[in-house]
Amino acid sequence: MRLSVKIFLLIFLVAFTISGSTGSFFYYQAKDSMLDAVKEQLQTAATAFSRSISGDALETLTEPEHMQSREYREIQQVLYNITQTNDDFLFAYTMRLQDGEVVFVVDSPASDDTGDGNISEDEMPEPIGAIYPDPPATLLNGFVRPSADDQPFQDQWGWTISGYAPIQDAAGRNVGLLGIDMCLDRFNEKLNNIKMAGLLSLIIALFLAAFFTYFLTRTLTRPLKALESGFEQVVRGDLETRLQVRGNDEIAQVMNHFNHMVKELQEKQLLKSTLGKLTPKGILPKVISNELKLGGETAWTTILFCDLRNFSTMSEKLPPKILVGLLNEYFTVMVNIVEKHSGIVDKFVGDKIMAVFGHPAPTGQDHLNALNAGLEMLEKCDELNKKLGTKDNLKLENSIGVHSGQVLAGNIGSPERMEFTIIGDAVNIAARLEALTRSLKTRLALSEQTANKIKPMPENLEYAGEKSLEGRTEKIGVFILK
Repeated sequence: MRLSVKIFLLIFLVAFTISGSTGSFFYYQAKDSMLDAVKEQLQTAATAFSRSISGDALETLTEPEHMQSREYREIQQVLYNITQTNDDFLFAYTMRLQDGEVVFVVDSPASDDTGDGNISEDEMPEPIGAIYPDPPATLLNGFVRPSADDQPFQDQWGWTISGYAPIQDAAGRNVGLLGIDMCLDRFNEKLNNIKMAGLLSLIIALFLAAFFTYFLTRTLTRPLKALESGFEQVVRGDLETRLQVRGNDEIAQVMNHFNHMVKELQEKQLLKSTLGKLTPKGILPKVISNELKLGGETAWTTILFCDLRNFSTMSEKLPPKILVGLLNEYFTVMVNIVEKHSGIVDKFVGDKIMAVFGHPAPTGQDHLNALNAGLEMLEKCDELNKKLGTKDNLKLENSIGVHSGQVLAGNIGSPERMEFTIIGDAVNIAARLEALTRSLKTRLALSEQTANKIKPMPENLEYAGEKSLEGRTEKIGVFILK
């Protein structure tokens, strides 16, 4: 393949890649923005309309026979009114969690959705207690807080996306869920318009790229062909040849160098020289790499242990998908707090967090940093409950133990599989202090050894005396949160 063809194809490919990737980027950005707007609209609508549905009435509807009751008809009328508020709203329905399954309660009234003049079985409302198979995580989240599907889905009604919000009874308990299905025909129409505009711009860009690439290729290959011809003459032994140089760009410099080379060949008769085989003059520096080895170093650190008290109860009452989502949101907040106060999270053990302050980079205020982190972790945990709207039996409640001491920080395991961690008696004491918070009826316990390093002591801490810790013979002075 000739160089001119290679240059043409290379530049054309670059232009195609840049134009295509740019168009794709803006297309998907527009798609994501539009989808986020739709999801926000659905969550807002579901949240607002869920307040118009009586949770107490919903709880009375437990059998298919109740579909003839006044409460059922009133809720179904509300659902019908919801679908009339927006031309894109297809269906509105209510659900509840029952024996670990998601079941329908009140569904949208029967309607001729296909427009064929008949109401088929698929267009009839689902009976009370009908199981909704394989509910997505976004639907399950809707029993706890407003939620919306991450991506549209396609069924016999076309492309739709759903939003959800919890329904509460008079006592403020979440007793069900309101779901709204939204048609995405207009959404897809806008996306198609964007896609067509992108394809049109790509075609125009490719046409212009081909046009300019052709002339650029000719500009580059003409002097290269002259160089090629000159080299061919030199190979044949014609050392009188010279190239005509125009301009002062890089190619012109190459042609100047060619003329100079031929002149040198002619003067010195260096017809057989080896070019491009240069021996380096310097010595390459040695690269020293440290091998990862088992073992570690002793260090003075402050250890913080944080535990969720009612995790077992939550595990029994919440579906796994909702439980994992809550834990991930909780851990995200807690880890940010530890790092904000110059600590590092050493490990997660179930619902427990072990954090280290003072290693590998001591700050001089590691004791105070650990205490401030612990206090903020308690505060943010309570704020998270308000944000999620969790009820008393499902509230997140954490407790914390803090202790300072000498530990071994390093790699443990085997040469084939090792892990960096912190071990030592100080770690055990911090864990025992956290466990002690339950009997002391507090949420934070601080060892006297750590408290003595904090001046002045916060007013919300008080000395609780010397306490025995599980598995230890010696008592330890403890400060607790009032």
